[in-house]
Amino acid sequence: MKPIILQPGPQAWLSSSILSAYQERYVARLREDRYAHNVIRVYLASVAHFARWLGEQRLHLSSLGAAVLDRFLNNHLPICRCPQPVRRTRYELRTAIRHLLRLLEAEGAIQSADKQDGLSKELAAFDAYMRDVAGLAETTRRQRGLIVGRFLAHTFGADAVDVTKIDTVAVRRFVLGEGRDWGAGAVRVAGSSIGGYLKYRQMSGDQVAKLLQAIPRAAHWRLASLPETLSPTQIDALLASFDANLPSRRRAYAMVRCVTDLGLRCAEVVKLRIEDIDWRNGTVRIARSKTHFTDCLPLPKTTGEAIADYLVGRNEKLPPALPQAKCYR
Repeated sequence: MKPIILQPGPQAWLSSSILSAYQERYVARLREDRYAHNVIRVYLASVAHFARWLGEQRLHLSSLGAAVLDRFLNNHLPICRCPQPVRRTRYELRTAIRHLLRLLEAEGAIQSADKQDGLSKELAAFDAYMRDVAGLAETTRRQRGLIVGRFLAHTFGADAVDVTKIDTVAVRRFVLGEGRDWGAGAVRVAGSSIGGYLKYRQMSGDQVAKLLQAIPRAAHWRLASLPETLSPTQIDALLASFDANLPSRRRAYAMVRCVTDLGLRCAEVVKLRIEDIDWRNGTVRIARSKTHFTDCLPLPKTTGEAIADYLVGRNEKLPPALPQAKCYR
């Protein structure tokens, strides 16, 4: 029988992952289901992409399930920057990973959806609410899910989750850290997490108004957390400090220009690509890492000149319309 051979990159992702032991059985199962050779290869490459992401997220095999698949498809895939060759077709990935989950369930490596405990189901439903209704980023959802999970596990143990049995004292004790000497920041994070969960239950019809009122509010002075900014004089001095002897001067100057002129985060600057810049219309497209939305910002003349100077220094091919671009007028 003709073997399924992946390209070196995807095969390395799969071989070094928690799914490596299941590769042969996954292929055998698809063959038993009479899938064509090329389809099996596509599905296996899709699983390799999933395996790479699992490694980045440091997820354990026992945690795999529908919720993890949703995170992969809805949070990672839209902003995926995994190196080529990588499968990014959504329906292929979804189908391939569902086959994988069925295999893992059949072999007892993960729990089937109908056998998940009540706490897991509750946290999965809360995560879906945070993603689909509240629109929270993956990191925020993960943090809140962990906090709410600890609270529910501490409150109910192995019993079923019943919001009517939560009392205000338990809420206050948990948010305040139960004697663990939490600072104001930790109290705010715990309070917002428990508050978010209670609002989710409120939308589900539960009467939790008293519990919401019981959440302690940590002291927070207005504007106290705002970082100090550079004065215009300091910014001018910074921009004037890029002398000709500075290594990577053009690149560093262009990056600082993006920060000072466009107000970008460092992570947003390093992710900029040539195709994000519309030279003719004088705009730049920014993919916001926290919200997953895309902004289109005007490209100031000085910023455009700095970026173009850096690209010319790298012998990058610039658009022929660059001299007439709006940002240079």
